[in-house]
Amino acid sequence: MDGLLHDIGVAIIAATVLGVLAHWLRQPIILGYLIAGAAIGPSLGLSLVSNDTNIETISEIGLILLLFVIGLEMKIGELLQSGRQLLIAGFGQFPLGLALGLAFFPLIGFGMSGGSREGLYLAMVCGLSSTAIVVKLLYDKLELDTLPGRLTLGILIVQDIYAIFILAFQPNFSQPHAGAVLKAAGSTVVLLAAGFVLSNYALKRVFASIAKAPEMVVAVSIGWCALVAGSAGAMGLSMEMGALVAGLSISAFPYSLHVTAKTLPLRDFFLTLFFMSLGMKLTAPHAEMIPTVALVVVFAVASRFLSIYPLLALSGAGRRTAFITSLNLAQISEFSLVIASLGVSYHHIGAPLAASIIYAMAITAVLSSYAIRYNHRLFLFFDALLGRAGLHTRLHSKPDSATCDHHPIALLGFHRGARSLIEELGLNHPQLLSKILVIDYNIEVLKELKGMGIAATFGDISSMDTLKHAHLDHAEVIISTIPDMLLKGIDNLGLVRACHAFAPQATIIATADIPEQAERMRQAGASAVIMPYALVGEQVSSLLYERLML
Repeated sequence: MDGLLHDIGVAIIAATVLGVLAHWLRQPIILGYLIAGAAIGPSLGLSLVSNDTNIETISEIGLILLLFVIGLEMKIGELLQSGRQLLIAGFGQFPLGLALGLAFFPLIGFGMSGGSREGLYLAMVCGLSSTAIVVKLLYDKLELDTLPGRLTLGILIVQDIYAIFILAFQPNFSQPHAGAVLKAAGSTVVLLAAGFVLSNYALKRVFASIAKAPEMVVAVSIGWCALVAGSAGAMGLSMEMGALVAGLSISAFPYSLHVTAKTLPLRDFFLTLFFMSLGMKLTAPHAEMIPTVALVVVFAVASRFLSIYPLLALSGAGRRTAFITSLNLAQISEFSLVIASLGVSYHHIGAPLAASIIYAMAITAVLSSYAIRYNHRLFLFFDALLGRAGLHTRLHSKPDSATCDHHPIALLGFHRGARSLIEELGLNHPQLLSKILVIDYNIEVLKELKGMGIAATFGDISSMDTLKHAHLDHAEVIISTIPDMLLKGIDNLGLVRACHAFAPQATIIATADIPEQAERMRQAGASAVIMPYALVGEQVSSLLYERLML
């Protein structure tokens, strides 16, 4: 245990130092983590980490939590809105990329003759993109909610399904047979069915009994994730696949936003260690590796534009959607490292090729960090080139902005003031009720609001992640009517600051007790401040004046 704690401590210190340095230099944080891992690792660095297997174990937890959060955020209905574009690109990308790889890599000396499977392995690992890298980068840019973001996520999920079948079939590459694939397919169906049935009939009741204790909702959700992921591992499937099923099975519950917001810091902690472990795997480079690594990187990027772009364009997506989705996925997956390492253990490929794949993944991870950050600028440059070639509008299409439902009015918490507001609007302006989103953690209140046709979601308003996942950056008016004495973990001044930080264009209305407090809120960004006691004083004084003086 001391060795594990020591290794984690060293890794976190190194990640913090290099991460801060990368931030100061305006470079991708992932680059800082990779360099930090290499610096403390046994091959290129100071060998400060005595057992990198410990870090790999913890980093796997990060991938499991990442897939769990993806499942929580994934709304099947919204993904299906992408329609045939997702079906065509999702299920067509990997086979097309695999075919391109099987045609290309034998030309440069990585064939399929004899006992060698190097061409096959390179084609497979270059056909899969990194869920860990892409989702984190798109989440940080708030682009998971756009059409390219949803298509990217959908393709990643289908790729993970392909990867599961590869892992199931991989031991039999020397003597292929269909039994392993059929077993994996059956296990996947059983896992999906059991996960959704249990969540709908058992987990749903557990959540209902603990809804008034938000911290228990998070604890039970993580326990559910561990249970389903462990069950997937016991069935011979990927634990990451189990975590995805666990998230999907409760994504329709009203608690998913709250669980997502509370799980993100934990997930980010473990993902930091994942990128650190990747850096620690880097070995001393050799001159012979350079051509192989360069060709793998170039092919991985080019194959996305040769597979995803035409599939999306032919299915009716716009030029921008096709380009940005292809760009988002132009890197090598963490699953590819697993496939390559297993290939070495099965004697299908040699260790030098596996080392080249690790370098190629690290390079594409860094390139993707820049590419996704500047994807719009890169598209404009690409579009200008096509324009000069005379291709102006044929592939342009509908805008790819987010199509998810966003509500212009957000109510933070539902106390007496908010209830009075809803009642008043119902009497005089009922058309506004459909424009309101209420965030609260009282499940009975949420049921009541939904019965009235008002959108409501379970969440802790003191959490920035909760507010961000509720898309308050799209809100035009944000209202807090709960007095400070009833708020937990935050006050109205903190709410004003948080909302103004990521929704500076919104009209923010908050509640204060005294004029000094109201003034601080206005300085922090509040457009208007309600003082309930002052309103009581004004109304009662008017009544007294009318009764006694007139």
